[in-house]
Amino acid sequence: MKRTFLFSALAASMLGAMAQGGYQDGIDYFKADYPDEAAIILNKTIDDPASDKALSYYYLGAIDLRKNNTAAAVANFDKGIAANPQCGYNYIGKGQVELMNGNASAAEKLFKEGISTNKKEKGALCAAVARAYFNVDPIKYAKKIEKYIADGDKASKFKESDLFVLRGDMVVNNPGESAGQYETAIVTDEEVGAPVSPEAYVKYARVYFHVNPKFAIDKLIELNKKLPNSALAQRELAEKYYENDQLTMAAEQYGKYMSNPNHFERDEQRYSGLLFFGKKYSKSLEIAEKVLAKNPENFYMQRMVMYNLYELKRYEEAEAAAKKFFAMVPKDQIQPKDYEYEGDILMELKQYEAAVAAYKQCEAAFPDRTDILDELAAAYNSASQFELAAKTMQRFVDSGDRSLNDLWDCADYYKNWGLSLPEDSEERTAVATEGIKVIDKAIERQPKAGQLYRTKSQLCQVGNSAPNVEAAEAYKKMIECYEAAGEKEKRSTQIISGLMYIGSYYAANQDIESARNYYQQALDLDPSNEGLANYIKTLK
Repeated sequence: MKRTFLFSALAASMLGAMAQGGYQDGIDYFKADYPDEAAIILNKTIDDPASDKALSYYYLGAIDLRKNNTAAAVANFDKGIAANPQCGYNYIGKGQVELMNGNASAAEKLFKEGISTNKKEKGALCAAVARAYFNVDPIKYAKKIEKYIADGDKASKFKESDLFVLRGDMVVNNPGESAGQYETAIVTDEEVGAPVSPEAYVKYARVYFHVNPKFAIDKLIELNKKLPNSALAQRELAEKYYENDQLTMAAEQYGKYMSNPNHFERDEQRYSGLLFFGKKYSKSLEIAEKVLAKNPENFYMQRMVMYNLYELKRYEEAEAAAKKFFAMVPKDQIQPKDYEYEGDILMELKQYEAAVAAYKQCEAAFPDRTDILDELAAAYNSASQFELAAKTMQRFVDSGDRSLNDLWDCADYYKNWGLSLPEDSEERTAVATEGIKVIDKAIERQPKAGQLYRTKSQLCQVGNSAPNVEAAEAYKKMIECYEAAGEKEKRSTQIISGLMYIGSYYAANQDIESARNYYQQALDLDPSNEGLANYIKTLK
């Protein structure tokens, strides 16, 4: 759909850039297949002095037709005719309604009436009629579509871009062919000096995105240069960056788009989310709070407030935000991460029992999300529920290919559980044995990690309070690993503890020479230990 221009291509291009915004953004959104966004803008701008009411009502009617609400559509088309009887599109809109109702002759009469209103726009009006037939039944009315495309081409001397866009839409399942038609529409507008039409650019990029994302994005960058004030152009580029996982660029582009008055609340949500994932927590929080000031029921933004406050280490505020979030969010909109963040906040506040409850809610609501078991186990451990900590972590370890640290944590929880049981009891020994099985799996993966042998020695001691060879040998391996890694000084405290235990083992087994050797190594690392020095002298 074009207006007649009697000035240079440059002047037309400038006018197109300046005119973008207001009701035109609504039209652009509709033509790019965003009817909901279009309706919001068109309804918002319908009474603006700069708005073309007749066109606005036509597109509002077209939106109604998308929803099969023919009564509302007719009402809008009639309003458009009342606003400007010479705007042919509203007659064409009413013609489509008749066609949908099976009144082909009445439809054709209205189509011809619409075309006759403006001979200079005959090409665009013919394109609208062809699209009406296409919308109703592209197979049944194939000949009618072909006829009106031909009439439009003849009237415009093959210079009506709406016709090329329609051709592209008709073969959209053939990316190469449809993209070619959209490209022709773009070139045609340039040739005749018509205002830039975002529709062709957006549809071109949409078709090409799955073939060559960079090429599609470059096309949208070109559109943004030509129409810097177009809401559709700004948003579409931001979205394509997002879909292409260029999150930093997406956030930057969304930031530019936010200054456009025709952006939407959900766009602010996307922007806040992108800032969050880019670790720009303060800015993300600011955006979320601004939206909540306008719409306190926006649970998505309340979620972002909770997340951001946690990451900013404002834990008490984050707890309050979490309570508010869970009070407003529909149950079917809760995500695993919501419970996870709630639990993390409560852990930081040392409310361990409450954290357990949060993680358990996540487990109950999302049984397939076994990753929460790790955090649940940690909460149990912090709450001194050591048996549950160990058993939960064992479930986590058994549920997938877990990391070395996961195995280590699991063994550590077994150690804590064992220490809570009566010394040298059968139950305590059994728990320690299970822990040793886990730490042995970790050692198989990383046999040069001294810390793992330290944990194994501790578990051996939990299972048997008397100095025992298993614990002593584990400490020997720990020391060997630390020395091989050049960590003797860094790990001196652990090494001294290990040497002391080994010495005690040999002393208990009357191997005084070996005991004295290990005790002396410990004293060499800690020469100020007078008690140890005196003890060594007593060894005989």
